[in-house]
Amino acid sequence: MIGLSLCHDDAKAIAPRARRAIASGGQELRCQGLTAVSHMVRRTGEIDDVTLETLRLLLRDPDPVIREYAGDSVVADVWIFVPHSRLPGWLGRRQRLQSVKWWFVMRWTGVSRCFR
Repeated sequence: MIGLSLCHDDAKAIAPRARRAIASGGQELRCQGLTAVSHMVRRTGEIDDVTLETLRLLLRDPDPVIREYAGDSVVADVWIFVPHSRLPGWLGRRQRLQSVKWWFVMRWTGVSRCFR
């Protein structure tokens, strides 16, 4: 499936297979499905609504590894490689919130270094 996403230019052929892997029970296979989505988005610049909704649910997954993997790598690739006009509003709000969090963390670590 990862090989397919690296070699095939049709997102409509890759997305159902990746979603099937993401819906499986095993953590490793779910991560491989997320990797396939990430590569698909990088190569094609496309993602369908069903895959976006699946990704949204994974951001609240009880498994912290899946949640972190979906949030840190896959959502970032979707945000970078898919035109923002095609993305839902929740993704834009999430990315802006992440930017604000990053800015505060960087500022706080800069301030705390001054008081060491």
